[in-house]
Amino acid sequence: MLDFLWYPLAFLFALSAMILPTAIIFGITMPFIGVLVRYRANYIPKRVQLPGEDVAREDRSSDSYFGMFKRVHRLEGWAGLYKGIMPSIVCTFIMVVAVTPVLAVLSLTHKVLPTGNVYMFADGYVPALVSYGLATIPVLLLIPMQIIINRAITTPHRLGAFAPKDALHVLLSPAERAKPLRLYLTPGVALIVLLAGIIAPTVNLAWTLVAPRLPHAAWRLPLVGVALPMILLTTALLTPLEVMLARLTLQRLGEAEPAPAVPAGEEVMEFRIEQAPYTSLLDCARTMVREEGARVLFRAWWLTALGVAVPFLLPPAIMNK
Repeated sequence: MLDFLWYPLAFLFALSAMILPTAIIFGITMPFIGVLVRYRANYIPKRVQLPGEDVAREDRSSDSYFGMFKRVHRLEGWAGLYKGIMPSIVCTFIMVVAVTPVLAVLSLTHKVLPTGNVYMFADGYVPALVSYGLATIPVLLLIPMQIIINRAITTPHRLGAFAPKDALHVLLSPAERAKPLRLYLTPGVALIVLLAGIIAPTVNLAWTLVAPRLPHAAWRLPLVGVALPMILLTTALLTPLEVMLARLTLQRLGEAEPAPAVPAGEEVMEFRIEQAPYTSLLDCARTMVREEGARVLFRAWWLTALGVAVPFLLPPAIMNK
């Protein structure tokens, strides 16, 4: 009679079992993620020095990833390095709840062979379509959470870990709090998520199709000759999108009311608040190049490259029907 309770109880048990591993993962990675967001969002306009003008030496310590890491730790300590961890954990659980049913259905379409390969019962196009869906739909739905996470990481205010109402009052403008769905209309954000969700699966699909046709005996040579150009191309496409995402998610919609006073002192990063806001993805790219130089669009490109390279480091294990 209680069989109908088994599935929701099993789901809750599995969800609770994820709490400790998720906390450990974020405990290790959150400082690096937070520094990456701050580094990419940091506004450093080009400085023009007039003839005869005596200009003090600028502090460029935040103009590198590790320089930003040291700066955050020096000014805010370990608490600053873990800013944004609570909304990140919440976002992860929402993602699991949204994606798990899809993965459960997908698991019915394949079986693992004794060799370790994966045999797909469904047509080869089905897994590809599912991969595109998994790469775009959940992230599109979680755009508000991504905006809140990035603002929680970069805010100069100290937010309570268990005071979501006060935190949202600081992170969102009155217009955004009144109509949270307006966060989906933040210029350029949805388009960036959609483009990134198309680029990554497309490259992975291309590698899945190309890799089995490469000579297995000389695996290292094809890896360098074929995978490296694909990794570099994907990195060149994704890095500017990720940098602009960090910038655009910090733009508040509507009139922003005065936030609580920040303790006096040196700020970790500079915000772009005195200039006209970005109006679109293209406007953001043009404005960043004009105000800060093209180099800013490729901040921490090597971290993006490391993430992109992971699928290329392993031989393909999928064998289509």
